[in-house]
Amino acid sequence: MTDQKPYGPPPDAIPLSDAMKEYLPAEMWEEHARATEARKNAPKRPSYLSMSVRDWQDAKDSHDAANRTRSARADLHRVWNGMLAAMKARLEAGELTAFGQDDPPFGPWHAIPAPAWRQLRITNVRKGEASVGANIVHDIHILPPDADDHMPTGTPGRPKKGIDIIRVEFQRRVDAGEIADSLAAEARALQAWYRETYPRRDCPTTKTIENNLRDTWRAVRLRTA
Repeated sequence: MTDQKPYGPPPDAIPLSDAMKEYLPAEMWEEHARATEARKNAPKRPSYLSMSVRDWQDAKDSHDAANRTRSARADLHRVWNGMLAAMKARLEAGELTAFGQDDPPFGPWHAIPAPAWRQLRITNVRKGEASVGANIVHDIHILPPDADDHMPTGTPGRPKKGIDIIRVEFQRRVDAGEIADSLAAEARALQAWYRETYPRRDCPTTKTIENNLRDTWRAVRLRTA
């Protein structure tokens, strides 16, 4: 037994589902409630297997009922997608900060950089999941504005200063074909990005960034040579 803190998001971070209730406008939730009620009250499509022969009017009425059901379902889908887009916009703008795991339940937690939400898609609010391609971030927690963003690290001493965040941005730059011609230049670019994106946090030195990315940098250069 030790007194080390377990891995996890910052203490003030709350699950994604709770954050949506907290930070999306009440008007959105009211519209969602109306759409949910309309979907619930929409006429059910009749089962033709259990029906006797009916005349043309009965068949037409059944067809109209089915169309109303599809319309109510589509409206609820539209409202919910709008809410997801609004939450994603706040995360992309950096108004809220998200934390998650790539490899639960024992993998380390990391902050999700605001620019990453340009590609990430929220796929399951209840489970707190977002994805881009085959990559899934699990158990997403949201940190309220101006809250303490220090994360438990599982080891004594200071938390790592942004290296996990910088790794994610580096991978985004690799995927977008934006990396610099040298590791030193790439470290300077990443440091400048970090300072602009997270002005309230301590920033790693360029030497620290180079040391942490050197092996990955070499592997990327070999692939692209």
